[in-house]
Amino acid sequence: MNHKISLHISGKILPVFLFCLFLLLSGCATYYMQNEAFNSYFLQGDMASAEKVLDKDKKSNKNKNRALFLLNKGTLSWMQQDYVSATNYFNEADLFIEDQRKNIGSEALAILTNPMARPYVPEDFENVMLNFYKALSYLEMGKTEEALVECRRVNEKLYALNDKYPKNYQNRYSDDAFAHTLMGLIYDSSGDSNNAFIAYRNAFNIYENNYLKNFNTPAPKQLKKDLVRTAYQTGLNQDYEFFKNKFGFDFETTDKSEGDVIFIWLSGLGPVKAEWSINFSAVNGRDGYLTMVNSEENVTLPFFVGNMDRRTKNSFSNLDFVRVAFPKYEERIPFYTSAEVFINDSVSYHLDKGEDLNAIAFKTLKDRMVREMANSLLRLATKQAIESYTRSKDENLGALISIFNAVTEKADTRNWQTLPHSIHYTRIRLKEGKHSVTLKVNSPNGGSKDQQIDLEVKAGNTRYFTFHNMESN
Repeated sequence: MNHKISLHISGKILPVFLFCLFLLLSGCATYYMQNEAFNSYFLQGDMASAEKVLDKDKKSNKNKNRALFLLNKGTLSWMQQDYVSATNYFNEADLFIEDQRKNIGSEALAILTNPMARPYVPEDFENVMLNFYKALSYLEMGKTEEALVECRRVNEKLYALNDKYPKNYQNRYSDDAFAHTLMGLIYDSSGDSNNAFIAYRNAFNIYENNYLKNFNTPAPKQLKKDLVRTAYQTGLNQDYEFFKNKFGFDFETTDKSEGDVIFIWLSGLGPVKAEWSINFSAVNGRDGYLTMVNSEENVTLPFFVGNMDRRTKNSFSNLDFVRVAFPKYEERIPFYTSAEVFINDSVSYHLDKGEDLNAIAFKTLKDRMVREMANSLLRLATKQAIESYTRSKDENLGALISIFNAVTEKADTRNWQTLPHSIHYTRIRLKEGKHSVTLKVNSPNGGSKDQQIDLEVKAGNTRYFTFHNMESN
């Protein structure tokens, strides 16, 4: 990529510069800190108050943060069981994110300031989580075909996003195992054992080959049970014997007087973004290259500056080092990390972890930072080159540019902060009728909490129920 950079600063911009500096100094807090009231109400489960705060914040609905505004509105509606509104907000967010075009003005400002000047582009896992919420909403409304479409969209999006990245810099989160699992559950509930088996098998392979090593998430036991059962029901005897022997158990027979509940438990809240920075030394090389080096992180990135105009190239050659700010995730540790559902205080069903969104978030951001580190360094080198050139012409103005660069070197700390930390699930079999079950959630220190839940089941049918414990440390 050719970067043509021309450096020219007029004294006439000084008042504007100082005004921008004032604005930037007033916005040094992270995105999470800026939305403290909203996050506090959400964590307390006061969705109505959280929504009022969100609606009053005029900036949140502007183009720069509109994607996050719509995602949060969708989550709030979903939490309040308004699945029609939730679906509408998530649909709008989906279209907005997909149709969003590069904003030239924002890109130019971002080069001179920081990435938060641009409209927020969700992380890849955030981009597909809205489809997960849409699928759950459709299931609550009894629209299984629409839910299947959203499950397919999860992996279609991931494939399309990953195809755009260089081959050696693609995401480890390249396929979503739980989306395949949910597809299997939906096919299963409609009596389509063949497609259910295929979806379950795809999910199992992703857990085995990707999720276990990258996100420390093994295949859930419930998935294994359903895989064995649907292999048998489909008449795939070889697969049935293979998985039965591999897992060490057979499937349980069903009673026609019973119905199923797919119980999905969302635990905690996902991580929030903060900021960290590292220093790079500038080494002038041969053939028009400038190399940025950080020995501690073992990072070496060459930039071709030979195609820049002489004045700009000389400014780059005067660089000694640059400090680059990157976003980092900070985990919000769930207070409750495991759960069981008790039937009549006797029979219990353990909820298996199907998706560790926290782990996926950390790995996805790391993969993106590797891809974008060069752009971040170019941005910083450009800012410091401007400073160097300005100092050569006007020491005072150069000093102001130095302050401006220091203040504006910020990472983009925006993220979708109402997502869960992880997703767990199980299948519960109940006799037809109304039941009161107990969800027991457990903390690592031995504490626990019970939640009574009323469920109504029809024989031969499957219903979906989702519960979210947001308590986090």
